[in-house]
Amino acid sequence: MSVPDYQQCAEDHQTVLVVVQPLGVVPEDQFFRIYRRVASVSQVSVRGDGQRTLYIRYRHHYPPENNEWGDFQTHRKAVGLVAVACCGSAREWAHTSERFHGLKERFAATLYDSRLLVFGLSGEIAEQQRTDVAFYPTFDDCADVEKRVEDFVESIFIVLESKRLDRATDKAGDKIPLLCVPFEKKDFVGLDTDSRHYKKRCQGRTRKHVGDLCLQAGMLQDALVHYHMAVELLRSVNDFLWLGAALEGLCSASVIFHYPGGTAGKSNTRKPSISTATDSGKRHRPGALNSSGISADTSTEIGRTKNCLSPDDIMEKYKEAISYYGKYKNAGVIELETCVKAVRVLAIQKRAMEASEFLQNAVYINLGQLSEEEKIQRYSVLSELYELIGFHRKSAFFKRVAAMQCVAPTIPEPGWTACYRLLLETLPGYSLSLDPKDFSKGTHRGWAAVQMRLLHELVYASRRMGNPGLSVRHLSFLLQTMLDFLSDQEKKEVTQSLENYTSKCPGGMSIITLPDGLQLPPVPFTKLPIVSTCGSGMWAAKSSGDFFFKKLLKSKTFTLAISETLMIFHFLSLSLSLSLSLSLEKLFGEFLSWDMHDALSRLPLKAGQALALTVNISAKLDFSGQESLLQDLNDGQNPHVSLSSSLTCVRAHTHTQASNTDSNKSDYNHTLEAVLSFRYSGGPGRVDGYYRELSLGVRVDVEPSVFFTRISTLPATSTRQCHLLLDVFNPTEHELTLSAKNQELVLHSSECQRMAIQVDRFDFESLSVPSHDAVRQGSAYEQEEERQQLQGGLISRTLDLRQGEASVEGVLTQLVLEHLQLAPLQWDVLVNGHACDCDVVADCRVGDAVALEVKLTNRSKGSVGPFSLTVVPFQDYQNGVQNYELQDAVTFIGSNTFYIDSVSPAGKSVCVGALLFLYTGDFYLSIKFQGDSAGQQDLPAACFSLPSIHVRAQDPIEAAA
Repeated sequence: MSVPDYQQCAEDHQTVLVVVQPLGVVPEDQFFRIYRRVASVSQVSVRGDGQRTLYIRYRHHYPPENNEWGDFQTHRKAVGLVAVACCGSAREWAHTSERFHGLKERFAATLYDSRLLVFGLSGEIAEQQRTDVAFYPTFDDCADVEKRVEDFVESIFIVLESKRLDRATDKAGDKIPLLCVPFEKKDFVGLDTDSRHYKKRCQGRTRKHVGDLCLQAGMLQDALVHYHMAVELLRSVNDFLWLGAALEGLCSASVIFHYPGGTAGKSNTRKPSISTATDSGKRHRPGALNSSGISADTSTEIGRTKNCLSPDDIMEKYKEAISYYGKYKNAGVIELETCVKAVRVLAIQKRAMEASEFLQNAVYINLGQLSEEEKIQRYSVLSELYELIGFHRKSAFFKRVAAMQCVAPTIPEPGWTACYRLLLETLPGYSLSLDPKDFSKGTHRGWAAVQMRLLHELVYASRRMGNPGLSVRHLSFLLQTMLDFLSDQEKKEVTQSLENYTSKCPGGMSIITLPDGLQLPPVPFTKLPIVSTCGSGMWAAKSSGDFFFKKLLKSKTFTLAISETLMIFHFLSLSLSLSLSLSLEKLFGEFLSWDMHDALSRLPLKAGQALALTVNISAKLDFSGQESLLQDLNDGQNPHVSLSSSLTCVRAHTHTQASNTDSNKSDYNHTLEAVLSFRYSGGPGRVDGYYRELSLGVRVDVEPSVFFTRISTLPATSTRQCHLLLDVFNPTEHELTLSAKNQELVLHSSECQRMAIQVDRFDFESLSVPSHDAVRQGSAYEQEEERQQLQGGLISRTLDLRQGEASVEGVLTQLVLEHLQLAPLQWDVLVNGHACDCDVVADCRVGDAVALEVKLTNRSKGSVGPFSLTVVPFQDYQNGVQNYELQDAVTFIGSNTFYIDSVSPAGKSVCVGALLFLYTGDFYLSIKFQGDSAGQQDLPAACFSLPSIHVRAQDPIEAAA
């Protein structure tokens, strides 16, 4: 088999294949008109049995070599044939009938039934009543085509059902024939057909074949049973090729069960097939899926369908099947199609990274010598599948490869139009828009080097298409938008090319509309150098000399350069006034800051000198996001719409450019505005006390860089530590690295991950709220809010979050704060004077007295006690068994029970004892707590749980060594 079907999906294993072909000369448009009507009959409920549905897959072209693999997988077998013919006379009818017979002979080995649709014939011949031929006067007068196709499909089902019953009840015993794929037949010549190994091979392959027939016949339960039995039989004889097919059949049946709506991305028209009557009232509704793409009531269904694989097991079996196919070079098409099917299932499960592994495997599958058309199809399908799982840049890469393949040197007539069309489809994947306005909205998106290469390819393809005007537009766009990334030599080359192109076809300012509706706006050339007294981005103030203030944007800073051309000026002062317009709760830290010392030290300026003053822009807002963000991501919706605002990424705009900003910014963006007021003087004016003022408006867009959508905690091995779990979401368009306590988390655009950080528990009681008047006079709510801010600040400083100075203050809940608070009762256990916590193993010698201390520190606000503590030694065999019968292995020096009287607030109590280990080994000491509930003061139960102590008793000689 050499021709892969890239449209294959798991549910196709449930279908029967019908080939629809023209017979003789049939107008192409009329044939496909009839083909679409025939193909509309995609499923038929079998009469007399409402539980059975037959699904049909139609193809108008099917290679004979693919049909030869029908025994290996029955859905590849062409069991039905529909021929469409035009016939106008009795003589033509004779030729048509003969051709139809010849066409049936091509598929004779697999065909169940066939039909011939004849158009244009009337008279006595057309009045014949035949089941296999339907006569219609015209292509417009054929109302019952669909009804005839349904009858045809029912006849196919009758044959299919009889074959299923014959195979399932085969009494041949040891004489079961061996099913083979074409390339295997020569390998089994001369084999011992009486060996046990050979018989198991025959049984396993036949059992798998029966599973295929059951699946096609709508008996999903029976198919699962047969596939499982086939897997066991084939695995026992290492029949890897057919074992892979049995595993794939098992996966397909399970996918049909879990995802009745299908995996091919089509409309949910499929219905599930449950073979037993008892299941009829509890079948899945078509498309009844939850947000993860899995049927809501799957658990109860699987309870009955115990042979059905779980969603995770499906992917494991797919991997196993593909590994078996990979052992046979002649099974490359089967392996490739299986990878495609697995990717479609993973796309529904939203497991993009695993899907990419299957696709990566598909890229390297060798199918031998492919034609250029087959290569284009392969790369295009890979592009579509990467797009399906959200790998947009990878999708664009393969689509670009397909575009280049359209104009490969080996093609006699290169398809430049197809190449150009495919290149246009790659633009979104490379974050490239053909509208110049999209490049004035802040930082550059995407890889400029790749984007320039793509634009060059668009220029060349449009020129080879014979559209020089399109080439001029693309080249103008490249020069305007990529000017900052072009070297001097590249600028020269591009401008020379543009000059050559415009000499033959002048550019214009009209909109160019492409055949597919895409519009190319005119290019304004605003970024090219323009000599002007006062151009864009410049302000002039005229006195006895001319001053030019030029704004240069940098990341998080901008520089104001001041130069004087005629006279010597003295810089009197710089004053800065702010006008802030904010829809937000809190602004942390300074917004604008500057340092005047360096500027003042360089005054006065002499002619030809320049002075630069750097003003730093900094803003930090609330980093909290709603927990519904993760659900929004799963639902594939825009995750930015309903989030609280946060910030570390800023963009600066001058006030004069504010009208050009995007008015459709999302709700989470905020804008800060300020006015920079400059006062300057020099020369004679300064002597007379005159000065001039210049106001420069600054507008800063505050955009989110990271969200903490949720914060939770988990206990650590130490009672004084815990794990802080941060769910972090990156809403930016770029990759982001978050660092905290020597940990790094890399987040791709629109990705949410969890970061686990082990921290020491905090002593919040030692934090005192500031005693200034505003706090003292505030309400209890305001005081509590101030206290939580202090606690959040302490946690943020401890985490040492970098790469953006993020803060967790806005998302800390009272429950999380309680978990991070040191427990009211602190227990310390020491063995031979060394603290035993955090999985520390205490070493001792057999026969030596081991000192044991238990210390209690009361951090609560009231007295606690009395308590009693009992030390119980045991051994853990690490297999679920624990041995507490250690009277002959461990002995206590004194009592193994300690008594603690009442302990006052901030007080301590220490219990001291000793024990002796008589044998070597690993021992554990469990300290059991008992106390009067009245003395516990409603403290949490966790306060009375002591850590388990691990002691390793060694032989004295080994310990000394």
